[in-house]
Amino acid sequence: MTDWFHRNHLKATAKYTFDVGAVAKDLSCKALCSDAAKRRVELLKLISDPSVPCEAVITSLNRYLQLIMGFIVATDNKTPFSKLRGLVCVKWCDSIKPKGQPIVRSDSIFELYSVLFNVALWYTKHAAKVASNENVSEDEAKDVHLSLKTAAGLFNLLRTKYMHEFTEFVPNSDMDPNILDAYINQSLAEAQEITVARAIELKHKPYLIAGLANETAKFYEKCGLALTQCNPKVVGKWKKYSEFKQFCYESYAYVYYGEDLLEKGKAGQAVAILKEASAPYEKAIRAAREYTKVEGVSLSTKPPDHCFFRRLPGLIERTHNKCERENGLIYHQKVPSVAPFLEIKAEYGIAAPKEPELNFELDPRWKDAYVGFDTSKVVENILSNSKNSKDHKHSGTKDEPVEPVREMPIFSTDKDPKNDSGCVIS
Repeated sequence: MTDWFHRNHLKATAKYTFDVGAVAKDLSCKALCSDAAKRRVELLKLISDPSVPCEAVITSLNRYLQLIMGFIVATDNKTPFSKLRGLVCVKWCDSIKPKGQPIVRSDSIFELYSVLFNVALWYTKHAAKVASNENVSEDEAKDVHLSLKTAAGLFNLLRTKYMHEFTEFVPNSDMDPNILDAYINQSLAEAQEITVARAIELKHKPYLIAGLANETAKFYEKCGLALTQCNPKVVGKWKKYSEFKQFCYESYAYVYYGEDLLEKGKAGQAVAILKEASAPYEKAIRAAREYTKVEGVSLSTKPPDHCFFRRLPGLIERTHNKCERENGLIYHQKVPSVAPFLEIKAEYGIAAPKEPELNFELDPRWKDAYVGFDTSKVVENILSNSKNSKDHKHSGTKDEPVEPVREMPIFSTDKDPKNDSGCVIS
């Protein structure tokens, strides 16, 4: 099985030591900052490996959240945000522009946003890693399904809670709401794919399979529409991937809707529907060809080579012939010149975003350590960071890309699964 999922890069970041200078007056403050730096390094190292268990990543993330939140929320609850919010000056690259100009902000929420974004990306990569195995167990399939919904939950959290905290909109970046919408819908669509494969494997009613496939296509359509608002030179490959998957699942929806109509004795309409099934398949072929040519980033993806897609034309032909044969021998119904509209909705199995159990409670040490920070010097520290940034820009180093994350590669099996769906996950 070759790679079926389009994946962007993890966000790269420069090393940050949480050295806040004279703002930290005593040892308890410096110790807390030192621990924050260590936990940041530990988390970033952990998510470079997609095979790590989800529990380990969430544990590491929560340990870091308990410290970084002290720079965000006020310990006395008298103000919306901590006076230390601007102390954390970090540099992050975008997942869609790994070699592009990094974004630098003196903002703890930007750090929180970027870390949660990276963990969401890790969940998508973890799902792809587990799905790459030759034989995927039922528990592993559940892991993939949950991981993709969790990724959608984290992206949705950023979209609904933290996106509006930024005063500056950065188009064609990970801070672009269109990019978040694309990630949310792609994650849900891929989770939905597992449901479709399982429904096929368990031989559920054709109407249910058609509805699930149709809903999956709609998720991919929403992903593509969000990416339409972005620069095609940045997201070109990603958009073609969403189009490929959209048309692939539209075609599957037509096939199983035709099966459903035939079961209900509507053979003439079934024949008309099956004639339509080839149109989205041909569109998927074109999108796959364009995927290899357009600009944009991707980590070695070859979705048209996947068994699930390669089996589609044969499925269309067999089902079409079956409907023609049954109509000719039994029903003798007139085939409509216009196929029935694909008005099918899944009643069950629709994927929804799911947030992991995040711990935003402050580390107990913050209660005593906060008073050890000299908040009167925060502005001075921020101005100093700003001056250093300008000096770096003048010297030509500020906008240099940070070193890309050395991600552990995901290797897929080349063996086709011996089942009905053509998917190892079902």
